[in-house]
Amino acid sequence: MKRLYWRPSQVSWQVYLIIALLAILGITAVEIFQERVEQPYYRQKMKAARIMQGGIESIRNYRMAKLSKVAPIDKEVDPTESGMIGLMISPITSNSGMLEAKRTTINPNWAAVIVGMLERAGVEPGDVIGMSLSGSFPAINLAAFAAAEAMGLKVVAITSVASSTWGANIPWLTWLDMERILYENRILSNKSVAASFGGEVDRGVGMRKAAKDMLQAAIERNKVRLISEKDEAENLNVRMAIYEEYAEGSPFTAFINVGGGTVSVGTKVGKRFFRPGLNLRPPQQALSIDSILSRFAKQGVPVIHMRLIRTMAQKYGLPLEPTSVPRVGEGMVFMRMQYRNDLVVGVLVVLVLLLYAFIKMDIGYRIFSPMNKPLGRKPPEPMI
Repeated sequence: MKRLYWRPSQVSWQVYLIIALLAILGITAVEIFQERVEQPYYRQKMKAARIMQGGIESIRNYRMAKLSKVAPIDKEVDPTESGMIGLMISPITSNSGMLEAKRTTINPNWAAVIVGMLERAGVEPGDVIGMSLSGSFPAINLAAFAAAEAMGLKVVAITSVASSTWGANIPWLTWLDMERILYENRILSNKSVAASFGGEVDRGVGMRKAAKDMLQAAIERNKVRLISEKDEAENLNVRMAIYEEYAEGSPFTAFINVGGGTVSVGTKVGKRFFRPGLNLRPPQQALSIDSILSRFAKQGVPVIHMRLIRTMAQKYGLPLEPTSVPRVGEGMVFMRMQYRNDLVVGVLVVLVLLLYAFIKMDIGYRIFSPMNKPLGRKPPEPMI
């Protein structure tokens, strides 16, 4: 004959307390003992960042050696002493720019960010990619080239030479000059094939003749083809023809735009429609505005839009306005902290077993009932 025992209708508060404490300890252990996991394409990202690091050093050395009297590095403006942050104002300055954003670009790990975007776009070694570059963000231009070098890509790039404040706006050290220095030092194997003045309407409208002469001189001394069409549609057509010419029949597998040039992204409204970073499927509003980005996007080419630098830096775990050039390999683009699956499963199993043992099996009642039982009270009698 089976005996039936009385079961307690309530669980002791001590049981709840023990389980809660053990759960807190388990969750704390899961949070503390996370593991560092390499992100995809780690090797290519490290290579690209090292190339960019070498590029920054080359520009710094050149500026200190050749321009120390006419355009010395101002450590208050450029705390990393990269040499890639220009002047507040110069004859070839096109418009205003944020110094904070320019400082944030001085980080070799931006090249790794662009590698990640290109890989997600499906780009493979030997592919051809297009670039539309701006003198306003020379460090991001370098990051794009460094990413292409690390991945073994052919680049067809067109540059707008004029720059916003704090960009490559030193008349003797435009982005085209930086490209030449990097090419001669064998850091880069690609450089721009054509260039425009940039600025208003891409032709430096509103600049003095002396400033346009400086832009013209930069294009000529770097032996780059000049784009100077007055009609905006014709400007776009000429640029697209140049991209196709230098691609030599190979399809473009990605396109990178740096900055917010009117020809590259369209109107100011068009600039906002393309999301910062990789755009695999741009919104219809972006495609409705004629620009270099929209033309490539309509062809099904993934486009990378490098703008809103501070927002992108926060997204990828890069520091804002570093005071020294960050080390290669820093940031979430290389490593992420990840929960250990074995530890998570272990904590979960322990908690389930404790709940079953202390509540379902009444072990908690048997342990703590003597503490709560009134004096003289007898234990439960078996029911026959």
